[in-house]
Amino acid sequence: MIIAADNLTTSRPSVRRAVENRDEAFIAALCQKAAAAGAHWLDVNPGYLAPAKRAEVWRFLIETAEKACSLRLILDPPEPETLAVALAFCSRPPVLNMATAQAERLDPVVALAAAHDLPMIAATIDRAVPLGADERLALAAHILGRAQAGGVDPEKLYLDPMVMPLALQDGQTHAKAVLETLRALPYLAAPAPRGFIALSNLTTKSAGADTRFAGGPFLAAAFGAGLHAVMLDALDPALMAMARLCQVFDGQRVFAAAECRPPA
Repeated sequence: MIIAADNLTTSRPSVRRAVENRDEAFIAALCQKAAAAGAHWLDVNPGYLAPAKRAEVWRFLIETAEKACSLRLILDPPEPETLAVALAFCSRPPVLNMATAQAERLDPVVALAAAHDLPMIAATIDRAVPLGADERLALAAHILGRAQAGGVDPEKLYLDPMVMPLALQDGQTHAKAVLETLRALPYLAAPAPRGFIALSNLTTKSAGADTRFAGGPFLAAAFGAGLHAVMLDALDPALMAMARLCQVFDGQRVFAAAECRPPA
């Protein structure tokens, strides 16, 4: 299971201030902490930027992150047209994020991924997040078809069935549907696309309740459902302990109690 750190995002006030101030030392230290915690990938998300600032901010973040650590970067802009701008500053192959089932958000990412032979992440969402697994799978099949037609290797396509906050009225229904979707992805094609989730969406405080206790158990359930990659807070010791245990059960690492025991 691949662990992607979601710590380099301007939705975190400390990161937003560091980006605004071009605080290279802070960004570099954050990247190094994520790497030391055991992450493999690092999501880079500076949020919405004025067009005149996009190139400058992306260059700062990518060059700082690549210098500070060896993690593979996920380019995660809110608008897909910015991917080409960010990609130009990468000296190492990144992962492309922010595709959905909408043609205007899918086709440009497919074209870039195919042209540069890069992995891409696509969320099973059209105009809204579907409630059930069947709707998610239909969108997954649509995305897969367009990606294959555009030249993307299915094994480099990560499908995100859209984890939603558990505290929402339909949060439990969404959680069940995500797990059902992950179980079904291997049946879409051979070779199959990969399952990916953004775990922090499950426990976001914006939903009005503290559900952080649910993150680890849901990660274990998703892993059991066939999850291949998870984006999470790599600086959360309890989550990382659960992630390491999942890797132990999958044969990716040798069991060591000290590494897998959650904090007291």
